[in-house]
Amino acid sequence: MIIFPIISLTFVAGICRYITKSWSSPGTFFSICWSFFLIVPLVFAYDYKTDILALWYISIFSISLSAGSILAYSMRSIEREPPKNYKIYFNIQLLFYFLLLFIFISFVGLFLLSQFAANLYYSTNYLNNWMMIPNMIAVDRYSGILNYPFIIKYSLYFIYPGILLGGFLFGYKDWTNKIKVRFFSILPLFQAIILGIIEGARTSILLGLVLFFSAWLSTFMFNKNHPFQKKKSLFRFMISSVFFILMFTVFFVFIQWLRQGMDEIVIDLLFDRIRAYFFGYLSAFSQWLIDDNNSIIANPGLITFAGPFNLLGIMERPLGFYDSINIAKNISTNIFTAFRGIVTDFSIPGSIIIAFIIGFTSQMIFQKNVKTTLLSFLPISMFYAFTLYSPLISIFHYNSILFSWVILFIIIIMAVDEPLDNYS
Repeated sequence: MIIFPIISLTFVAGICRYITKSWSSPGTFFSICWSFFLIVPLVFAYDYKTDILALWYISIFSISLSAGSILAYSMRSIEREPPKNYKIYFNIQLLFYFLLLFIFISFVGLFLLSQFAANLYYSTNYLNNWMMIPNMIAVDRYSGILNYPFIIKYSLYFIYPGILLGGFLFGYKDWTNKIKVRFFSILPLFQAIILGIIEGARTSILLGLVLFFSAWLSTFMFNKNHPFQKKKSLFRFMISSVFFILMFTVFFVFIQWLRQGMDEIVIDLLFDRIRAYFFGYLSAFSQWLIDDNNSIIANPGLITFAGPFNLLGIMERPLGFYDSINIAKNISTNIFTAFRGIVTDFSIPGSIIIAFIIGFTSQMIFQKNVKTTLLSFLPISMFYAFTLYSPLISIFHYNSILFSWVILFIIIIMAVDEPLDNYS
């Protein structure tokens, strides 16, 4: 039955939580997220074609990752508490100054983008000139004829490292002026929203939310407490999650309206698009796995890390990347989850082994409470971001996102004031 793989995955998530003693440990987090990602489409898009083989594959992949996490946790020689005088040393003020710099560069990029778009598209032939720009940009971007000037393209890249750094500073607890810091910490998120509105694109908003939450969640390694240990914290997280989902849905409708040139909204058509975007991934992956699993040729990393390979000229990365597939009558989507790339790259058995390695490695980094350094934030935030974005595609398709972690790596190295024995 279709419910068995979900029950198995949820059970393993509970076991992993019990053993690792944390809801945010890699194995628990991934399994809980994908339990949710499996249940939601089956409830709200039950008419989409979904094969049980795909559910079992995703469950086994998640269980393998959890098994790696559990093994890494169990391999700790002894449970040790950090020394009383132990402290993570880094120049937090320097990180805040870098955040302000990223915000400034991003605002410059947004201003230049608005000027560029106005000069390119503004016309007296349109009644609502500025409101038509997202539609025109979307059309030209998907046709491949839109190229931003160098200064605009790369200044906008700084929105994402700003979001990552903002999420980290937002979650870090040892601030004297939290109101000021939190205000500037969430400012890059609003920049991502502005970018999404100008371009008529949902991706920048969704990526912004994923990066911010991933960075925020990673700070609990340093704060020595976890966000879901207390009922009040869990309740607050659930309320925040519902709020963000509702806000993203509102922006989805608004941006869709802008992209289609402010045509009259047809409720039935809009409802179908929202369902396909939010819940079509499971059906799309299911049909692809059933139809093409015999023709899969392992091609390590080429699809999962399409962004860097495209930058190196090894492969071509089209904007949509995958062709659309029908998931119901008159409904199609090109969202296949990150699992399509992983299976294509490593085959089904190979991907299960890769999952175990990811779980083991991530847990080893996550649990080093005594020797935790600020650099531990980077791989764990990458893991969380990959997990949260995995219903759509691998987050490593985006060079701007990889650029963000590279930039963060550099400035964290500059901000580290830790004793050398923290690294020994």
